Amino acid sequence: MSKENVAVGGAVLTAIGASLCCIGPILTLIFGVGAFGAATIFALARPYLLVAAVLALAFGFYSLYFWREACAPGEECSIKPPRRAARLALWTASVAVLIFALSPYYVGTLARHLSPGKEIAQSPQSVTARETFKVSGMTCAGCETTIRLALEQTPGVRTAEVSYDRGEAVVEYDSMLTNTDKLHAAINETGYTCELPK
Repeated sequence: MSKENVAVGGAVLTAIGASLCCIGPILTLIFGVGAFGAATIFALARPYLLVAAVLALAFGFYSLYFWREACAPGEECSIKPPRRAARLALWTASVAVLIFALSPYYVGTLARHLSPGKEIAQSPQSVTARETFKVSGMTCAGCETTIRLALEQTPGVRTAEVSYDRGEAVVEYDSMLTNTDKLHAAINETGYTCELPK
């Protein structure tokens, strides 16, 4: 395996790792709520993983375009022209790393468009209640969608509005079908932490 292939693979894998916190909403849609509650762990490592991805790409570019093989004394050393497949792989990896690095800015919108509409179950003696939960651990707008989807899949929830900027989730629900403890548990299952309303 060439140095360039190692660099390309390392860059893409670290970029994916750096973006796991942000692609959580998409994984939640595909695999279900709770399938990726560990996404918050990757949020802490995101800056380091992105730096590792950039360094791996830089090493790949250096290896491909500037690396000089050792040459015998008295011979002129030359840089071998890069192979077309290696160039294509390196540039494709660069685009992939950029896409993953920018994921906090588009994943929330994408997840909202992919999420199915919700049928609201109602009890015969429906009593509407509204609570605001303080949520910590959100690192981007994509986190909002993960929490909103978890709440919307909780029986009795009518609407859920989650704000990364305010660090809160406002939930309107049927108090005959659910309660604050269940809503609190639904948020915590996503890997974020919330406080019970006072």
